[in-house]
Amino acid sequence: MLNINKVYLVITLIFLIPICQIYAQQTDEYEDIEDIYDEITYELTDYHQNYYLDNEYDYFSDKEEDVPLSFFWVSAGLGTAMYSRTGLSYGGSLAFAYSRKFSIGMQVAYFLDLADKIDALELSVLLRFYLQKIFTCSGPFIQVSCGQVLFYKRDEISFPTLWGSIYGSIDFGWRLILKDKYFIEPFIRGGYPFLYGGGFAAGIRF
Repeated sequence: MLNINKVYLVITLIFLIPICQIYAQQTDEYEDIEDIYDEITYELTDYHQNYYLDNEYDYFSDKEEDVPLSFFWVSAGLGTAMYSRTGLSYGGSLAFAYSRKFSIGMQVAYFLDLADKIDALELSVLLRFYLQKIFTCSGPFIQVSCGQVLFYKRDEISFPTLWGSIYGSIDFGWRLILKDKYFIEPFIRGGYPFLYGGGFAAGIRF
């Protein structure tokens, strides 16, 4: 007589062996996927660690840091100023300042009046506030300047001057960082005794 228990055992083995094989394959695939995941996670972690190490002391980047930067900067520029009712005056400027969240320094500018032949020498103290990136002192800014402007007849440049006046201006510009420590900045301004003006400057931070 056929043993029923043996029949059940054979039938069970017939169905159980394929199931075990499928489970083993899935387990191997799961382990492979887990290994790949661990490898990717390790590579990403290593990448981020190296990235922050490389950029931790990048003082002249456009990224804000936890500690504000301190540095000096000097710039030279070309610009215009409406000192005369007959036309614009053209000239250049030189500025030197210290920065930490804001900038404070000195500026000198000389403008040639091509129409009236009376030139203007601006001597001023500047105070600049950065509107966005105060930690790196870049981006849009507002600058307030005050001082003295001296006027000269071009064919009689000598001291004392023809006359002088109190000088004040408000500038709005944008500082763009180039190659770490170099920068350029276009600007427009208005004030007294000139009416309005504008220009372009370039400089270096150190």
